[in-house]
Amino acid sequence: MTPLPKQSLGLGVAAAATLLCATPSLADWSANLIARGLDTPGATGQIECPPNGAVATVWGTGTYTSDSSICTAALHYGWITLDVGGLVGFRQVAGLDRYEGTSQNGVTTLDYGSWNSSFQITSAEPLGTSAGQAIQISWSDDVDAIGYGDRVGESVTVTCPADRFGAGQVWGTDVYSSDSPICNAAVHRGLMIAAEGGTVTILILGEQPAFTGSTRNGVTTADYTAWPRSYIFQ
Repeated sequence: MTPLPKQSLGLGVAAAATLLCATPSLADWSANLIARGLDTPGATGQIECPPNGAVATVWGTGTYTSDSSICTAALHYGWITLDVGGLVGFRQVAGLDRYEGTSQNGVTTLDYGSWNSSFQITSAEPLGTSAGQAIQISWSDDVDAIGYGDRVGESVTVTCPADRFGAGQVWGTDVYSSDSPICNAAVHRGLMIAAEGGTVTILILGEQPAFTGSTRNGVTTADYTAWPRSYIFQ
């Protein structure tokens, strides 16, 4: 059953439109998954959130309804700031039975009941980021999630937030499969501890014939056979 549009409840687009009309000098932050045509299972993408955007309506915390403002969700969860904005990565995930609103980073999101589609923020970097600057990522992000899956031979610097150790499986030792979460692999490699997070640089490599797992620094990685892409820490 298709959920009742929130607009009929006097929220969502109507509220965002009122704010935009009242503050025409602010950048448009109203875009959501539906408007961008990415409200499909597992879809990923990026959106530019200009500085000083018009804060729009959002439902949820961490996992947001698909009709929530992507840029405002990124601000709410601490990925970007209002005065700087950023290039925000996101991923579509399954809908939830209930969404809990909270007040964080100057943004108050709303509660909502069942909704059929959601998204999560996966990365953020300053607009116009030049080579060598760090991209802020989440603990679940792998090489594909940050848009480097097909960029063999290139390096990228990423920053992992503190206190958000993820449960994602890592394959390999020193050389890791491209679908291994980068932050977890960095802990395994001994380059950071989860409680503090940190910044690391990886080099994207091509196919490896096999990956050997091991236990290091409290992280156990797994063996795997041939995989088309991989990475190492520099």
